[in-house]
Formats: sequence, C-alpha cells, structure tokens
Amino acid sequence: MPLGRGTGLGIAGGLAVAAAGAGLFWATSARKPAGASAPTATAVAAPYGESSTTAELAGGLRSGDARALEAVRSRVVGKADAPKEAVNDAAMDDYLEIVGAMRAGFLQFPPAGRAAAASVAGSMLDRFRVDTVSIKFLDALKPIHDVYAAALSDVDPEVRFVALGETAKFWTWIPGRTLSEIDELKVSEWKEGIHPAVVRCLANADVRTRAAAIYSLGFLPIEAAAAPALAYAEDPAVEVRRQVIISFAARRGLLTEDALIQRIHDEDLAIREAAFAALKLRGLNQEQISLGVMMTSPRADQRASVIALVKDRTDIDPIVWLMRLTHDKDDSVRIRAVEALGAQKTDDASVKRRIVEMAQSDASEQVRQAASKQMPTAEETTASLPPLPGSSLLNPKAN
Repeated sequence: MPLGRGTGLGIAGGLAVAAAGAGLFWATSARKPAGASAPTATAVAAPYGESSTTAELAGGLRSGDARALEAVRSRVVGKADAPKEAVNDAAMDDYLEIVGAMRAGFLQFPPAGRAAAASVAGSMLDRFRVDTVSIKFLDALKPIHDVYAAALSDVDPEVRFVALGETAKFWTWIPGRTLSEIDELKVSEWKEGIHPAVVRCLANADVRTRAAAIYSLGFLPIEAAAAPALAYAEDPAVEVRRQVIISFAARRGLLTEDALIQRIHDEDLAIREAAFAALKLRGLNQEQISLGVMMTSPRADQRASVIALVKDRTDIDPIVWLMRLTHDKDDSVRIRAVEALGAQKTDDASVKRRIVEMAQSDASEQVRQAASKQMPTAEETTASLPPLPGSSLLNPKAN
C-alpha cells in the first residue's frame, strides 16, 4: 500500500508535548518506598551512557529499564544540529539488537516508558530515511511492527495517543535507498499490517484515542484506507468531530461539502466555525454556504424556502439545488421541488429521468401526482432519456 501525506493538524502540538513530557518523566521518576529517605546523586546516577555497549543497553531494555531506553533515544535521535549519517551494516546490527530487546521488554516498562518505546521506534524509522541506509533495515520492520501493535492496543490511553501520533508519519515513509520490487512490496505490506490496528483505535472508548486515530488516518493518501475516519463526523465527542474536519478539510473526495454543511448545524460553536472555514477554503462564498445551511435545516419550511431563492438564478445552477431537494424527507418539500424542476424546461436527461422516477415510485401519492404533471412528453423521453438498465436498446439486435 503506497501511502502518503494528508492534512491532519489538530493534535500535533499535543503529541509533541506528550512525548517530551514522557521523556522528562523517565529521567526523574524513580519510585521509592514510603518513608524512604531521598536517594543520593550516586544512587540515582543512570548506569547507561555514551560508553555503554549495545549488549548492556539491550539487557536493560529487556528488563524494562527506562534509563536504558533514554540512552537509546539519545543515540538514535542524536544532536539536533548534527548531520544525520546513514545507518550502515554494522550500525544496523546494533539497531536490530536494540529494537528486538525493546520489543521483548515492552510490557516491562511503565506507561511512560511504553510511550517512549513507540517514539524511539519512530525515530529509528526516521534514521532509516537517510541515504544510503543498509538493506538490513528490512529486518527491523517486523519488531517495529510488534512494538506498535502492542502500543496501539495498550491499556493506557497516553501510550496509544503517542503511538498514533507516530503512525501518522508512516504512511509516506520511504527508506533512504532504491529498492527492488520485492523489497518495495515488503515495505508496503508492513504499512498494511499497521493500518488495521490504527483503524481499531477509532472505536476505542477513550476520546483522545479516537481523535488521534483520525489524525493519523488524515495523513493517509489512499482514500479507501483513510475513509473509516469519516464515520466519526457524527461522534458524540466534540473533540472527535472537530478532528474529522481539521484532518479532512482539504480532502473533497472524502469529506464532502454536504457533510461540512451538516456540521454547521453542530451544537458546538468551534465545530461550526471549523466547518465554515473549511467551506470557505474550498471556494464557497457566504451566500452559497447560507443556502446550504438552509437546505440542511431540520425545519422543512426552511428547506423549502431555498426553492424560491434559487429557481430563477443565473449565477448558480438551480438544477443542482432542486435535484437535491427532490430527495428531501418531507413530502411538501419534494412536491415544491419537482414543480420547480419541471418549470426549468431543461433538456438535461438526468432531470427528466428524476421526474419520471418520482412519478412512478415516490412513496407519497401527492408527490407522484405532482411529478406526473411535469412528466416529459413521449417524444422528449425517446429523444433525451438514455435507456434503462436491462433495456433491449442497450443490446440492439442485428437486422
């Protein structure tokens, strides 16, 4: 699955704070028994440093020692102003030992350590972006997957939150080297393996977990794979509904104008404002947005009032608006819409087909009668309407 960048922005700052705060916690939170005296500097000095061997660090990781994890993080991330070097074969062997130990000891860490492990695994992938990384990076994908599988299903919401923030970067991640088709497939399969765990987080009872899953999927460019997040535009939690708008505001193929207009009726002011801003971003003007709001009003009389406002317009296409209103749930709105649609005198075959459909099969007898009065003539039907599915006209026989 070649996955790419989306537009989610809403919780990036929170994730950065969570990761940084967790790192500070590991270095300063040595628990002591009740009544114990404060430990001395010698007692709390970290046993890991720049001189620690990979074997020593791996041993600490397997036992759930957060100090070993902090030392690993420092090595992987490096100094902010230092150029990042490609991970060669020898260094990759160390990475493989480290990530294997981190996977083995994952459940031994406290929650902050488990969140940190997810962050460190993501930092490793960042290092693998540097050209030209050892091809052995492929061997690290499985243990990294296992770390994230555990983190995304963790009982602690903060661990899930941090892990989901990291997965947002995975969808467009590519290693710093040219791959064969077989190796490209391995990377794609690795991404596909993480995707279901992210989607499952959408249904989590924790609000921040659901919002973070939407944030992650907002960066996923394959629409079918990102689409599960859109169902949460109706989530009971304000934070989740707002994240859908923020993450998918620029993705017309997923979050439609109709869906955004529906959110302008939301009970939460921030969501209404976010929906309005997204519609403006897409080029709709104030009047178009106002008409859309009226069309989606819970009141039938307000929806019907749109008909008089659009039926004689030339600057917008009234057909689009009237066709939408012919599907209204209220009989009186459909009657007025089909009457206005018939008065358009258009040659548009889709309009004539809709009128015929309403005359023949609308649930309301009154609507069927009103549509029958607008029915196209037999000549218009023959000339303008495409044949119905299954019609012999679709498969003409030779003379």
